[in-house]
Amino acid sequence: MNPAIDDRAGSAEGRGRRATRGAAIGFAIDCYDIYLPVIALAPALHFFMAQDVSAGTIALINGLVFAATLLGRPLGAFIFGNIADTAGRRKATLIAMYGSAVGTLLLAFVPGYATIGLASIGTLIVLRFVTGIFLGGQYTGAVPLAMESSPIAKRGLYGGLITMGFPIAFCIVSLFTYVLLTATGGAGSGDGTSVYEVWAWRIPVVIGAVVTFAFAVYYGRTVQESPAFLTADARTPAVKKESPAKQLLRGSSAKSLRQVLVLMSGVWILSNATSASFPITLRSLDGISPQRGTAIIVVAQLFLIAAYPLAGALSQRIGRRIFLAWCGGIGAVVAPMFYLAIVSGVATSFIGLAALTTGLVLTSICCFGCTAAYISERFRTELRATGYGIGYSFAIIIPAFYAFYERGLATFMDPDHTTVVLYVIGGLLLLVGALWGPETKNVDLSPDAATNKVAEDVK
Repeated sequence: MNPAIDDRAGSAEGRGRRATRGAAIGFAIDCYDIYLPVIALAPALHFFMAQDVSAGTIALINGLVFAATLLGRPLGAFIFGNIADTAGRRKATLIAMYGSAVGTLLLAFVPGYATIGLASIGTLIVLRFVTGIFLGGQYTGAVPLAMESSPIAKRGLYGGLITMGFPIAFCIVSLFTYVLLTATGGAGSGDGTSVYEVWAWRIPVVIGAVVTFAFAVYYGRTVQESPAFLTADARTPAVKKESPAKQLLRGSSAKSLRQVLVLMSGVWILSNATSASFPITLRSLDGISPQRGTAIIVVAQLFLIAAYPLAGALSQRIGRRIFLAWCGGIGAVVAPMFYLAIVSGVATSFIGLAALTTGLVLTSICCFGCTAAYISERFRTELRATGYGIGYSFAIIIPAFYAFYERGLATFMDPDHTTVVLYVIGGLLLLVGALWGPETKNVDLSPDAATNKVAEDVK
């Protein structure tokens, strides 16, 4: 059976559940791969560099490796968004999945500094960038497909279920890292010669590649093409089709894109402050070993797993616009309070730190619970995947260099407080972006819907 065209597999709601499950697992794989450098590779970075590199330089290189993955995603969103809007969401997703699996597998074979010198860290960064291109293509096709296949009344919930993949992946890669660090005696003296630094970090990388290959096969056999895409594609003669990217840059679509970029820039700044910067700060506090810091973060991410579908369902009830605006205000005001309480030593016990970290995570990242639905609702069918991919991924570019901003801020303020600035800026951008856009929760994503145009009218 070809799931792209055969509808005998079940009801419309069944298609929606399968597409949502596929997007959620794909999103988890995407996030697993993105956070490999931050969590699994971070303790082994000495393997790729000279022994006399300073701690500050290591932090910058760690940020650059992370940024390389994120910077590849906008290019992937552009490439695969066009494929998804012209050849199909499902086809674009499958190509991207297989590509990211290959890129991740190649990462496991990168030799160290002792073997090829500076080419080691250079190869690592290039591989992360190329893999990021394919990662950017995975959700560009899969998420709009899932949202187009979902009932309107459950779209918020389904969007939240998709984004559960992020904390699930974070917990899995963190667990792997914790177990491997413990089993191998940690990162040693940081000279690039410990068991973990030389080979143990490769285990979660290989696992990620194998799982991606397996899931790509599963996705291709079970997920059908979006009915909305098939309908729109059948109506538009190939000779008259214009590049979705060109359509996105004019008229109401361009207004929607500008608004989404502002909103998502805020979302990504808030997210990076907690997911990428905060773990390094936490592990640098007195009495916090890498293993203990990882365990604290995992506890917080477990709460986030439950929070995402609740956030998506709440946005379906009160509206995406109101929900996102509240997230922006809370991110700018409340999240910094949790962060300052942690770095100032208000709590030193595991339970106390885990509670404060959970508060920080929930107040700065819950906004992702409705972004899958919201961004999909902001663009019409013919360019929805391109709009989703570019709006979601191009907004990553500026936030990706968080480590450099923090280092610059540290020249005139306490280094432990530089992340607070990111929370405030990210929260304000999210607030402004949410208030700038319209309410979208009742937008019909089918090409027949007269309300489809409302999704692009910036009010």
